Amino acid sequence: MRWLKATLSLQIVLAVYFESILWFRIGAWNDQPGKRLIELVQQGQTAPALGFAGLVLVPLLLFILAFWNRWLWLMWAGLVGYAAWAALQIQSWWIPWIFGADQRAVNNTKALAKTYKIFRSSLGHPAPDGMHFVLDLILFAVLGTLAIGLFQIPRRQHGRKHIVPGTAGNS
Repeated sequence: MRWLKATLSLQIVLAVYFESILWFRIGAWNDQPGKRLIELVQQGQTAPALGFAGLVLVPLLLFILAFWNRWLWLMWAGLVGYAAWAALQIQSWWIPWIFGADQRAVNNTKALAKTYKIFRSSLGHPAPDGMHFVLDLILFAVLGTLAIGLFQIPRRQHGRKHIVPGTAGNS
């Protein structure tokens, strides 16, 4: 349970960080093409902005629901979702940096030229920007703690609610 509590905390951090970079311009930290959500609201596009912001919170809200009710199947679904997101991050940022980028990734790098970089880029090997590096660190921490937490739960508890010894329902 300790690892699942840790992943809950990390998911809150991830949601706050992700919402922050979506809503606000933070200089070279998230200097990307496109508008921040606050700009969409100021232009009268409140519904799409709030809708997207709400969608970003869905994984956290589902995990809170699963954690509260001890729904392990929903936690496993969350693990699959976070693993898919992590795979996309690896494919988009880390593979091009380590093994070389295709033209699409090189063009993407040009659009992100003003962002902070933690690692050095080289010809054909664009480094991830600082914003995505931090996002990925938090995401990988969520993925790791969630996986450890789920694999540490005894097999007999999978598929049913946790029953406290000495209470009704232990028949």
